[in-house]
Amino acid sequence: MNNHDTQNNVLIENDAALKEKVGVDQIDLHCRDLLPSLMSSSLISVGLTYFFWGQVYSPGLLLWMLFQLSVNLFRFRIVRTFFNRPVGRTNVAKWQCRLRWGVFLAGMGWGAGNIILYQEIDVEYKVLVACTLPAVCGISSATTSILPRTFPAFLFPVMLPFLVVNIMPGTRLGYGLAFFGMLFSLILLLNSRRSHDTMTNAIRLSHQNRYLKELADAASQAKGEFLSSVSHELRTPMTSVYGFAKVIKKKMVQDIIPLLDLNDAKVMRSVQQINADLDVIVSEGERLTSLINNVLDLAKLEAGRVEWHFGDVDLAGIIEHVAATIRPLTEARQLYLNLSVENDLPLIQGDRDRLVQVLINLASNAVKFSEHGGITIGIRLESENLLVSVADTGIGIAPENRDKVFEKFHQIGDTLTDKPKGTGLGLSICKEIIERHGGRIWVESDLGKGSVFCFTLPKATDAVDRDILPDTI
Repeated sequence: MNNHDTQNNVLIENDAALKEKVGVDQIDLHCRDLLPSLMSSSLISVGLTYFFWGQVYSPGLLLWMLFQLSVNLFRFRIVRTFFNRPVGRTNVAKWQCRLRWGVFLAGMGWGAGNIILYQEIDVEYKVLVACTLPAVCGISSATTSILPRTFPAFLFPVMLPFLVVNIMPGTRLGYGLAFFGMLFSLILLLNSRRSHDTMTNAIRLSHQNRYLKELADAASQAKGEFLSSVSHELRTPMTSVYGFAKVIKKKMVQDIIPLLDLNDAKVMRSVQQINADLDVIVSEGERLTSLINNVLDLAKLEAGRVEWHFGDVDLAGIIEHVAATIRPLTEARQLYLNLSVENDLPLIQGDRDRLVQVLINLASNAVKFSEHGGITIGIRLESENLLVSVADTGIGIAPENRDKVFEKFHQIGDTLTDKPKGTGLGLSICKEIIERHGGRIWVESDLGKGSVFCFTLPKATDAVDRDILPDTI
C-alpha cells in the first residue's frame, strides 16, 4: 500500500469518527430537548380530552389520550435508556431509528386526533383543532429537526389526516384550512431542513475545532519539549565556548600582546584582527547564551514546570533594586534614570525573583533603545491594582507593532539593516510572568516619541488564588 492509499484510509477513518461524534451529539441534543416536549404534549392531550369530552365519541377520545400518554412514556424510556447506556461506542444508526420510530408514533397519534376530534362539532372547536395541531408541528420542528430525516416522520402523519378531514366536507372553510395547512407544512419542511443543516455544521465545526486545538496543543507541547531538550544540550558547550573566548581574549591582552614587536605593522594588524574576531565571538556567545536561557525559561513557563515562590512583595523595594542594577548602563550611555514611586504602597502577592526579572528586562530594553534622554520607572496605586510603568525616550513603536512586540521571537526593525540585538523572547517571558500573577502588560508608544511599557498587579488581598496557583508548580 502506497502513501497515497494510507493517507486516504486515514482520512476515511477520521471522517467516519467525526460523523459518529456528530451523530452522538445530535442524539444527545435531541434527547435533552425532547423531555420538555413530552411534558407539553401530555398536557395538551389531557387538555384537549377535557375540552372535547361530551362533544365527540367519549370512548374513542379516552383511548386516544391513553395512546398519546403511552407513546410519550415510550419515548421517555428511549431517552432514559440512551442517557444510561454503557460508556463506549454508540450505535448511532440504531438510536436514530429508535427515536425516529417514537417521533412517527407521536405523529400518528396526533393524526388520529384529527379524525377523532374533527367530527360533527361546532366551528369554535374546529378552529381549536386547526390552531392546536399545526402549533404542535411547529413546536416539534425545533426538536425533531436535530436528527436527520426525522421531522417529516412527524409532520406527514399529522397533516395528511388534517388535510383529508378538511377537504372531504367540501366547504369553503375546509378548503381554506387545507390550503393554509399545505402552505404551513411546506414552510416547516424548508425551515426544518435549513435548521438541521445549520445545526449539523455547527456541531461538526465544534468537533473539528476541538480536534485542531488538540493537535495544536500537542504540537506546542512537542515544540516546547524539543526546545527545552535542545537548549539543555546547547547550554553546556555554549557556556564553554563563551567562557573560553573571554579567557583567550584576556590572555591575549595580558600575556601575548606585551611580548610582540609593536613596531611590526603586519603583526599589529593581525593582533587587531584577532581582537576584533574575539570581540565578535564573545558578543555573539553572550547573545546565544541569552537566547538559550530565554528559550528554557519560556519553555518551562508554557509547560507549567516553573517553580513559583509566592509571598508578600514590596514592589517599591524591587524598583529601587532594579534601578541600582541598571544604573551603570544608564551612566555608560549618559542617560538619566528617574524613579516615580508613590508613598505607602500596599504589598502584593508574587514571586519576587520573577518580578525582578520582568523589570530588569523592561528597563534594559529601555536603555538599549534610547540614544539620548533617559528612562523613568514609576509605580502608583490605581483602583485595586498597582500600576508599574517603564518609560523611555527611544525610537518608539509603530501602532501596528504594539501587540506584536509580545510575540515570541518578534523584534522591531529591518531584519537586514537595523535589527536590534536580542532574542525576541524577553517580552514574551514578561507577558507570561505578569499573566501568571493575575495582571496584564501592554505598551503605549509612537514612532520617534519613545515608549511606555506598563503592567498591573493586584494588591495582596486581590492577588492570585493560592488554591489555583500554589507556591510551587
